[in-house]
Amino acid sequence: MPVKLSKKQIVIIGGGIVLLIVVVVLLYIGLRPKVNTGSGVALTVWGTEDSATFGGLLASYPYGKVTYVQVDPANYDSQILSALAAGTGPDVFEVNNRELPKWTSVLMPFPASSTQFGVLQLQNLFPDTVAKDFVWSGGIYGLPLSIDTLAMVYNKDLFNAAGIAVPPATWDDFDADVVKLRSVNASGQLVRAAAAIGGSRASILNAVDILSLLMLQSGTQMTNDNGTAATFFAGGGNGVTGIAAFNFYLQFANAASPYYTWNDGLGNAVDSFVAGKTAIIFAYQSDLAAIEAKAPYLNVGVAQMPQANGASMPVNYPEYDGLVAAKAGKSADAWNLIFYLATDATNAAAYQSATGKPPALRALIQTESNNASLSVFATQILTAESWYEADDTQVDAIFDTAIKNVLNGSADSSRALNQAQTAVSQLMR
Repeated sequence: MPVKLSKKQIVIIGGGIVLLIVVVVLLYIGLRPKVNTGSGVALTVWGTEDSATFGGLLASYPYGKVTYVQVDPANYDSQILSALAAGTGPDVFEVNNRELPKWTSVLMPFPASSTQFGVLQLQNLFPDTVAKDFVWSGGIYGLPLSIDTLAMVYNKDLFNAAGIAVPPATWDDFDADVVKLRSVNASGQLVRAAAAIGGSRASILNAVDILSLLMLQSGTQMTNDNGTAATFFAGGGNGVTGIAAFNFYLQFANAASPYYTWNDGLGNAVDSFVAGKTAIIFAYQSDLAAIEAKAPYLNVGVAQMPQANGASMPVNYPEYDGLVAAKAGKSADAWNLIFYLATDATNAAAYQSATGKPPALRALIQTESNNASLSVFATQILTAESWYEADDTQVDAIFDTAIKNVLNGSADSSRALNQAQTAVSQLMR
């Protein structure tokens, strides 16, 4: 039998329903990323991007005024830190994907558990490497506008002359092509290098990146699971060590190796490449403009990085910046701006169009996989992988020292890599 309610009961129940709706709405507003719809917000963004490019994008921000400051990359870190310490720093700035551990103390992360934008939403929008690089201790620390990857850049004319129709897809193929591409005189001296690989950063800018990639491709666990010790020499949970990858890298600078093709005495790898004295270098998309400027008529090709023979899944190496919010700044409004720039496909596409850089959003990566100039980089982004570096500057120096110690004969590869692991572990304590 239907229950008849009094007028008073109906009013009470109706009021309760309204109150419940209000509570739910308030909870929703509290959980989602703050969206300031006013015009009084004033934010400052610092970065290394060209002011005309990045400043123009920020000018369209509808929720307040954004001032952009272009900083010289040569002293970017020191300027940011000094300004933050003085209380005059930016609200938003850029941090490299390998530098996050150095910056966490001055950053305000967005809660990774947020139902409005948490790790799941981040993984749906961006490639897996972003979560690995910028999610730490329960917080999302940064979001990128672009993701670059290491690729093989080669001289098409030298490939044609050597009878190589297709760039090497595996490192076994690469070894075979090295023998075809290099040129050695009667005294055993290199007249033309097949590739800039095997040397230190004295001649190869990306030497440590190439070595790190080789280790990751071999399945090396670079650190332990909680990020407190390096394991690339002794081996992590999977038992794979990096010594084989280290020896593979070094063989190309070993005059006794059948694949000898480089030494630091050949000078700057990029200069050797543009002069036609080196057939292959490993570079990022961001490096291509400088190469083209130095040698506009060089017949340059770009191919995906060689992979381990028989690998079930490719592994590539990323290099990119994430937009981060300063703890001392207007962090809530700063995150509003970061979401506006990085997660909105229209804004991200505008940035990509203005800069010519590879995209970061999955939706744009799919589109650019058919772009002749970006297809290699766009394709590689989805399988990009880096590793936790407590201090990337010091880690680079440690690995570079290990390479040099083997090349100059002061240590064999096992001792050099063991010393590197000890030094990196000390940074992580």
